[in-house]
Amino acid sequence: MSVSSWEPDPTGRHQYRWFDGEQWTDQVADDGVQSVDPITPGEADLPREAPPLPPPPPGSVPGVPMPQPGSETPDPLSMLASRKRRLGARLLEIPLAIVTLGIGYLIWSLIVFARGQTPAKQLLRMRVVRLEERRNAHWGWMALRELVLLGAIGTFLDLIFLGLSLLWILANGVSLLASNRKQALWDMMLKTVVVHDPDYHFDRSRRSRNRTSG
Repeated sequence: MSVSSWEPDPTGRHQYRWFDGEQWTDQVADDGVQSVDPITPGEADLPREAPPLPPPPPGSVPGVPMPQPGSETPDPLSMLASRKRRLGARLLEIPLAIVTLGIGYLIWSLIVFARGQTPAKQLLRMRVVRLEERRNAHWGWMALRELVLLGAIGTFLDLIFLGLSLLWILANGVSLLASNRKQALWDMMLKTVVVHDPDYHFDRSRRSRNRTSG
């Protein structure tokens, strides 16, 4: 008895069609998206041929969504924002707060915190990502990072960290700031990193809208 599986569509109308072990069915798939295309009795008995294309991922069956192209979450450590970009974002926060009269900046921040961003990070396509979960930091983490750690004690920590770095440079010629993860102290405490995410890899809602509109 033949094994049921996704096979290249013998009618040529789609990329794949589900073979149930005995005949072809009306379940089809194109670019990872399943749909239904009725098949005639004659087409249902078409012979199976050697697949010219790689089959869908194992375990894909009708009724279970197939993985969307580009849906894999990349390694955030491969997308780290440069120190210059991070410094630019931090400096940009000041004129943004002034232009929006403070209250506008606060409201803007509360909205984009849910996507792991600040107003400046949003404009520069940057995002704070939780390393353990490989997803953007949500509202609570961002509020803790920006309002408590960075806002309340960030300046103090910066001065201490800079002083330690200068001492280390004088003693060893190596900067403490040269972390391979480019983390500030608050990022080390929260196990987060800042990535440059121009293609919205860590914004699931935006990627869903892009696929729908496409």
